[in-house]
Amino acid sequence: MKIIAVDDEMEALKNFLVQIINDNRVEYKFFLENPLDAISYCESNPVEGAFLDIRMPQINGVDLAEKLIEVNPRIQIVFITGYTYDETEIKARLGENLLGFCYKPFDQEKLNFYIGKILSDGKKEIEVRTVGPFDLLLNGKPIEFKSTKSKELLALLVAYNGSTLTMGDAIAHLWPDKDVELAKKLYRDAVWRLRKTLKDSGIGDIVEFQKAKTYIKKEGIKCDYWAFIEEGIGQIDPTSFMTSYDWSIDVFNDKTPDNRSGYSHHSELLG
Repeated sequence: MKIIAVDDEMEALKNFLVQIINDNRVEYKFFLENPLDAISYCESNPVEGAFLDIRMPQINGVDLAEKLIEVNPRIQIVFITGYTYDETEIKARLGENLLGFCYKPFDQEKLNFYIGKILSDGKKEIEVRTVGPFDLLLNGKPIEFKSTKSKELLALLVAYNGSTLTMGDAIAHLWPDKDVELAKKLYRDAVWRLRKTLKDSGIGDIVEFQKAKTYIKKEGIKCDYWAFIEEGIGQIDPTSFMTSYDWSIDVFNDKTPDNRSGYSHHSELLG
């Protein structure tokens, strides 16, 4: 597990190091003189936890936490501070990414608690179910989508099996009867809502959003459809695939290798 500690006081970082140096579960990186370097570090490293001072000259620790969450929506934040703050207000800003506060001088038991929490929370099990109605589950619980079209957009990305989905293709499947300009607006709204739902759930990095195109990152995601087409596990046919969506049969036949699906693209099932 990778963690970072950001503090403008050397003595505080030394004390932090004393507490964790013998913990072989932890890889660490400290930032003293330039806390903003922590942002670029998190962009290129899978950091699971950040221990941040709040009062720093270059940037407030809460503001830094928000920037780190933008880079890594799964990062867990613990504030290391000698001052008392309104924890409710900070919790409202950072949401589920905030684990808590570790007040100076460091308490070994409290620090171990937060490190253990980061380790356990970092193990997020993401599962996609495509037989019958489509669902995205996090640690066994379905994620609630406030927008049905944003959920359908994610389902389409899953059906594309990691391939890039263009805005044009998305519109053709999800809004085939809409005026082009209106369809573009609906697409952008669905993208925005999907990004927000995934980010709020702490898994915002499973989909790569680019200009007028997007794709799902398959690493670390369990999916019955992917297991079927790649490993031959289970049995899925066009009539059982994502049954809530009108496009599901056509996309299944287009994206599923014939030797896996057992149906040609001119299957009699399609008439």
